[in-house]
Amino acid sequence: MARSRDDQREIQQPQIPFTGQGERHEAQRGPDREPQERYSPRDSEVRTLVDIGTFRTLTINDLAKHRYEGNRALAQAEVRNLVRQGLVRIRTSHPSKAVYAALTREGKELLNRRRTLGDRQTYYAHFVKPRELRHDAAIYRLYQEVAARIAREGGHVRRVVLDFELKKSINSRLTKLNSLPEAERERERQQIAKDHGLTVVDGKIPLPDLRIEYETAEREQTKVDVELATSDYHRDSLAAKARAGFSMYALREDVGPLRRVIGDPELTKDILSL
Repeated sequence: MARSRDDQREIQQPQIPFTGQGERHEAQRGPDREPQERYSPRDSEVRTLVDIGTFRTLTINDLAKHRYEGNRALAQAEVRNLVRQGLVRIRTSHPSKAVYAALTREGKELLNRRRTLGDRQTYYAHFVKPRELRHDAAIYRLYQEVAARIAREGGHVRRVVLDFELKKSINSRLTKLNSLPEAERERERQQIAKDHGLTVVDGKIPLPDLRIEYETAEREQTKVDVELATSDYHRDSLAAKARAGFSMYALREDVGPLRRVIGDPELTKDILSL
């Protein structure tokens, strides 16, 4: 897969109507009218909310690089404004000092209220599993790498799907299989995997960290499933992800340790570096 660290693309989302610039203001209700929007983020701040909500969490450094074209001062100023409005929460990791951002419940609700017809993107709020912040935030960086390749080939991203969304949909169906005979349970498991565009491997359905649904230059609807491997992976887990057909990536600093831990050059040779 061709890669470029300089050829970056913004997330291609449906247009969201904006209320204009300014700070938070109180909701008002006129005669026979619904409450007006309580928040008034700038257009660029709403696009930042979309990025944060789509990927659940990301670092301010990555946000500055990809959303603000390297303008860290502007990124920090707009994130501070979103924090003041109660739409974003930040957290600093120690000892790395990396600063992470996630939506608040109000930030997620704002995006959901402003959806356009046909927008199927799922948005997330709140930090989860602090020990996995580094991995989860890097999914945004991973997306930029893969989306840039799609754009170079004339494609257009339609939707981003995280493993949270796939897991919720799949598990709700898998739990209904417990009472079935084994043979029937396996047939149903295969069907569930097929319905989600996935594969059963050793009796389980491996899930990618990231799915990008996109339209090719020939206007065909397709997808790519991507996994971000870390040195915490076990060999069997990595092998299952590879057999499931996922495109494999690792952070540059994790590539060496990952290869040493796995100890199988054939298994790790197709892992691409971010």
